[in-house]
Amino acid sequence: MDLNLYALELLARDKLARARAEAALHASVARHATPRDGLDRRALTVRDAAEADLAQITAIWNHEVLWTDATTDTEPRNARAEREWFERHPALYPIVVAATGGAVLAFGSLSPYRPKPAFARTVEDSVYVERRHRGEGLGGLILSELIRRARAHGHRSVLARITSGNRASMRLHTRHGFRLVGVEQQVAMRRGGWLDVTIMQLRL
Repeated sequence: MDLNLYALELLARDKLARARAEAALHASVARHATPRDGLDRRALTVRDAAEADLAQITAIWNHEVLWTDATTDTEPRNARAEREWFERHPALYPIVVAATGGAVLAFGSLSPYRPKPAFARTVEDSVYVERRHRGEGLGGLILSELIRRARAHGHRSVLARITSGNRASMRLHTRHGFRLVGVEQQVAMRRGGWLDVTIMQLRL
């Protein structure tokens, strides 16, 4: 087969696979569009994370590392590692929490997508919800605030790199306007198995 024709065939297959994946994702979003909401939202605030929140953020994060495939990290964080992570997030790359009283129910952050200067206006988001409060719309509150801040800081794109089994995160990002732009196949080894990583993008 001519190499040019072969390349065109590969591109066509990839485009069809992306279209099918995106259609399946939108169908999944439609099925899960109504959040379960048992929170008193009058007591809920979305704000900048503070050092006093770090122990609770660490607990949420470490549960995901130890018991789920929501992250490609493999080691839980101790207090020192969490503080170092916190200090790597100036205003341009915020950390925000959804909290009621002194309880942190969810958190999220923006991080540099790549260290090279050419990528300075592209960021990657992370959103995590405490397991007992999933389905209550907290992830949406966090992601909306991260998007708002990304725009305010002049970022051009927000990317999400999501382990491909994490359908809830894909639905969340789709509801907020992210588009599927690619899948990295079997790139992360976690808990004895290979994971695909789905890449979604929101152009601001």
